[in-house]
Amino acid sequence: MVHSLYAATSGMVAGLLGHDVIAGNLANVDTPGYKRDIAITGSFRQEMVRRLGTYGHGNVVSTNPIGSLGYGAYVDSVGSDHSQGPLIETEGALDLAIEGDGYFLIRDSSGDSYTRNGAFQLSPSGTLTTMSDMPVMGMSGPVVIPPEAGKVEISLDGTVLVDGAVHDKLRIVSLSNPSLAAAESFTVRQGFLEMSNVDSISEMVRMISGMRTYEACQKMIWAIDQTLDKTVNDVGRVV
Repeated sequence: MVHSLYAATSGMVAGLLGHDVIAGNLANVDTPGYKRDIAITGSFRQEMVRRLGTYGHGNVVSTNPIGSLGYGAYVDSVGSDHSQGPLIETEGALDLAIEGDGYFLIRDSSGDSYTRNGAFQLSPSGTLTTMSDMPVMGMSGPVVIPPEAGKVEISLDGTVLVDGAVHDKLRIVSLSNPSLAAAESFTVRQGFLEMSNVDSISEMVRMISGMRTYEACQKMIWAIDQTLDKTVNDVGRVV
């Protein structure tokens, strides 16, 4: 009976964590470059259940295996879906979208980071940055556009051209490579932004399904509580 309580409780906890992940996805449905998170669940180790039999030879209790019994599920980790998001045209010269593999390399106070959000801007010093003022990295450091520069173009391979002349090249790396080597199968689209790959309808369906599972675990705990109440107060009553 206690095993059932453990299983139901663990299911409720896993459901709450999964609900938080889905809520985060829905909150970022309009965030450029956002990749939806996925709650990866696992099950606790199962144990073999045996039934006590009658006494055998030498007053030894015989046991017969019934089957295995689990203790429920848990959220093992949270992964990300790196599939391509839809591209929207903005016509902004510093709006960039990666089509295919790869992430823009940016730098913050803690070191290098990676993003698919190509909504960039120029700082007062001419450094190409994200909207949160993190420098966008090129092959020789942060990409800096000269103040007197005219037309800025970004070619399909990430090359930065200023007034038609090669100025730098964006560092676009592949996260699927353990050494974070340069990405190969990609195209940079200037004047576009990659939107979130979150499908709001699918996420809502997952949320409803998770709520139903949570409610089922609640009912299971209520039923077990009622059974324990009968066992303690009625079956075990001395008359």
